[in-house]
Amino acid sequence: MPVSISDVAKRANVSISTVSRVLNRRELVNDQTCARVESAIRELGYQPNAFARGLMLRKSEIVGLVLPDLHGEFYSQIIRGANQRARQLGYNLVVSSTRDGDDSHSLLHAIRQRTLLDGVAVMVSELTDRIQDVLTDFRLPFVVLDDEIGGAPHDSVLIDQRHGATAMMRHLVGPCGAKRIVFVGGLETNFDTIARFEAYRQALANAKLPFSRSDVYYLDYEYETAYNLASKHVREWAAPDCCVFAANDEMAAGIVAAANAAGLSVPRDLGVAGFDDTRVARMTRPPLTTVRVPMSEMGAKAMELLCRRVADPQRPPTRISLKPELIVRESCGADLCGPHRNR
Repeated sequence: MPVSISDVAKRANVSISTVSRVLNRRELVNDQTCARVESAIRELGYQPNAFARGLMLRKSEIVGLVLPDLHGEFYSQIIRGANQRARQLGYNLVVSSTRDGDDSHSLLHAIRQRTLLDGVAVMVSELTDRIQDVLTDFRLPFVVLDDEIGGAPHDSVLIDQRHGATAMMRHLVGPCGAKRIVFVGGLETNFDTIARFEAYRQALANAKLPFSRSDVYYLDYEYETAYNLASKHVREWAAPDCCVFAANDEMAAGIVAAANAAGLSVPRDLGVAGFDDTRVARMTRPPLTTVRVPMSEMGAKAMELLCRRVADPQRPPTRISLKPELIVRESCGADLCGPHRNR
């Protein structure tokens, strides 16, 4: 049979309530009694009932992470960083997503109404009025990943998307000498796509290169849809001074595959670049020029802010912005830049 709190009390020769106070409010018990109770706990191997302890303290030591999806390395890296940091801070992590048509509003409403979570970190890829209403009225401590929600003070961990996309565009129009850049984004209403597109358009203007709506495509961040799109257009895109800037590595890999299937050489006939620097970027042939996003660090920082918010609900909101980093590999034609580009 498992060891009970009653067994600990008998071994330490104290009341059950004294054992409970040692576990939950140690400062109320003198040092000698605490030492006796803790010795009994070690000898018996007693494990407190986390659920009962959570009800008593109104603290479960469980935090949540809600993501738009759980598929792919981008999200798995966020989860890995969040889980590791949460455990280091004494919390267990539960993860959910709003993938495949799930209603983000309904999930967040359910968390708000019925939960034993001490707090939750939320990544919302598209902010609707219903989601904003729920988060504005959220009573649970929460942190927002990758954006900010107006109307409610909260902590946030952001990726400086424009910094990363601007660095990529400067590389393509500068050292690589691109005169035409095709932009392949995710959904048009996606926060990351919006930020990366704005940087794309501004960089073209700064370089005095023409902007054409026909060079802008909105997909879903998936390999297959990018492959299908490129299969239709890659021969028209192919030119020594043309690059495709895809808003994530999976789509960039799909475009490279479609170019190869059409008998074209990347980067000699067409440059391709991605975003995120997932394993896909290193596995694609040629390896992708991309922008490294600190995904694991974003998850870890979110947990740090969340646990601090749980401990001190009245502390001022904190905003952390993380900088992505340009990673130059072969797919953009880095070794063919300048006068060697046309070889």
